[in-house]
Amino acid sequence: MRPTIDMNLRAVAWLLGCVLLLLAAFVLVPGLVGAWYGERETFFGCLYASILTAVVGGVLAFRYQGSTFNTEGRTDYFRREGLAAVGLSWVLAAVVGALPFVFSGAIPSPVDAFFESASGFTTTGSTILVPEAIDNMPKGMAFWRSFTHWLGGIGIVLVFVVLFPTGGRSLFRSEVPGVSREATMQRVRDSALGLVRVYVGLTGAEVVLLWALGGEKMTLYEAVIHSFGTLATGGFSNHSASAAYFLSWKVELVIVVFMFMAGINFGIYDAMMRMDFKRAFRAALMSGEVRLYTGLIIGSTLVIGAILWFWGGSNGEAGSVLPDYSSFVLSMRDSLFAVVSIQTSTGYATADFDQWPQFCRVLLMLLALCGACAGSTGGGVKVVRCLILAKASLRGVKRFARPRAIHNVRMDGQTVDEPMVASITGYCGLWTIVFTLGTLVLVGLGFTPPEGYEDQVLLTAATAVLATLNNIGPGLEAVGPAQNFAFLPDASKMLLSLFMIVGRLEFYAVVVLFVPRFWRH
Repeated sequence: MRPTIDMNLRAVAWLLGCVLLLLAAFVLVPGLVGAWYGERETFFGCLYASILTAVVGGVLAFRYQGSTFNTEGRTDYFRREGLAAVGLSWVLAAVVGALPFVFSGAIPSPVDAFFESASGFTTTGSTILVPEAIDNMPKGMAFWRSFTHWLGGIGIVLVFVVLFPTGGRSLFRSEVPGVSREATMQRVRDSALGLVRVYVGLTGAEVVLLWALGGEKMTLYEAVIHSFGTLATGGFSNHSASAAYFLSWKVELVIVVFMFMAGINFGIYDAMMRMDFKRAFRAALMSGEVRLYTGLIIGSTLVIGAILWFWGGSNGEAGSVLPDYSSFVLSMRDSLFAVVSIQTSTGYATADFDQWPQFCRVLLMLLALCGACAGSTGGGVKVVRCLILAKASLRGVKRFARPRAIHNVRMDGQTVDEPMVASITGYCGLWTIVFTLGTLVLVGLGFTPPEGYEDQVLLTAATAVLATLNNIGPGLEAVGPAQNFAFLPDASKMLLSLFMIVGRLEFYAVVVLFVPRFWRH
C-alpha cells in the first residue's frame, strides 16, 4: 500500500506569513493618502490594521522560516503547497482588506467590510455601499477601495512570486487566469516581472491620458482611482454615478480603450516587448480568441446600439425616467461602453442598462458569462473556453455522424490536447453546478428585495450569483448597475464573497481545498 505524504503545512504557513507582511505594507498607502488630505480616522485606521497584520504575519514568517526545505536541504514545497497558499492567500487578503474599513469607521460592519474587500481584491466591483456612502467616503478609504482592485488585478501572489520565488511555478500557474499560458514557457520570475511591467505601464499611461483629457473634474486623484478600476477590470469609483459623473466623451473613450486592452491576454503584450513588434502584433491578429473577443464586442455594440435607437427610450419626453435615445450617436456611445464594461467584467457604467429592452439585458448577461480573454484581468468563463467548448460540441456531432473518423479540436491551426478539452468541459460543468446550487441556496437563505423589486427574487438571486461568480459587479433588477447588495442578509453576503474568490481563482484552486485527498498524497 502506498504511504500517504502529509502536506508541508509549515511551508504554507511561512508563505502566508510573508503575504501578510506584504499586505501590511500596502495598507499603509491609503493611510498616507488620508494623512495628505487631513483624514485622522483614515490614517489611524490604516495604521492599526497594518500593525495587526504585520504582527500576525511576522509571527508566521519567522516561526516557520526555512520550512520550504527538508532536513537534507532539498525543496519540500510543491504544487499542493502552492495551490493551498494561493487559495488561502485570497481569503486572508479579503480579511486584511476589511480591517481599514472597520477601524476607520468607513464601513463599521465586519461582514459588509469583508464583502467590499473581497469584491475589491477579486476585481468584482459589487458593493454594499449606498450612493450617499460612496460619494461621501473619505478620500483615503476611497483610494484603498480602488487600490485593492489594482492589487488584485495583477494578483498579490503574482507579485509575491517576484519577491519569493520558492515554489513559484505552482503559484504562478494558479494565479495567471485562463487556459492560455504563453508566459509560463519562460522562467517564472522573468514571466512575472514581464507581466508586472506591462500592468504598471498601462496603468501609468491611462492615468496620464485621463488627467490630460478629463477636464476640471478629472484631478490626478480621480485619474489614479479610475485607472486602478479600469486596468484591473474592477469598476470601483469614488462617485455613485460612476464614469457618467465626468460627462465627458473623452473620459469614456479612454476608459473603453483601456478596458478593451485589459481584456486581452497580457502574455501578448509581454511578447510584444520581448519579440519583434510586427511579428507579435501579427500573431495577436491571428489568434482566434482575440478575433472572437473583438468580434463579440463590435457585433454586440452595433446590435444593442441599433435597438436602443429604434426603441428611443423617452424620445425626449419631459419627465420620463428613461434616457433619451433618439440620438443615434448617444445610443452607440452608451452601447459601446456597456458592452466593453460588461464583457471585460469591469462594471463601470454611463447608463442604467437595467432599464433597456429585455433583449439588450439578456445579451449583456451572456457577454458577462463569456467574459474576456484568458490571461487577462477580466472575469467570466473566458472566450477561449467558450470557443473550444463549441468546437468540442461540434466534434461530438461529427463523431455521431461518422464514428470511425478521427476528429480533432483545433485552435489557431494546432490540435488541442484531449486533457485540455476534458479540463475545459469539466470547468464548464463545475461552473454550471456551482451557479445552479448557489442560486438555490441564495433564494433559500431568503432576502427582502428593495421596494419595486418584490416580484424579481429569482432573477435578482441568479444575476447576483452570476455577477459575483464571474467577477462582473452589477447584475439585474435589485442588484442592477444603479443598485447595490446592501439589502442582503449577512449569510448571503458571505456566500457571495466566497463566490467572488472562487471565480477569481477559476474554481480549481479553491474547490481543491475542500477535497480531503488533496491534503494527503
